[in-house]
Amino acid sequence: MKRLIESGKKAFDLLLEEVEKPIDPELQDDKARNAMKAKKECFMDAQEILTTIHKIESQNSGERVKDALSEEEKAFQAGFSEKYAKK
Repeated sequence: MKRLIESGKKAFDLLLEEVEKPIDPELQDDKARNAMKAKKECFMDAQEILTTIHKIESQNSGERVKDALSEEEKAFQAGFSEKYAKK
């Protein structure tokens, strides 16, 4: 797990470097648009890697990781019919 986390951090750093590089203003419109799309993909990938690293680290430290589903269940307020429905 430690190697996986370290590899993820290295990948995150590489993606972040790519996002920080400026786009050449001399590029044609279609090439500039493709470069911007590539930067967006790098950003999204970096974000996903960072989120996964945090989840793995919190699982290793024994913390409970919150799922989106459990947060949705907390946000759900039962209506009239749900209060009386058989569970």
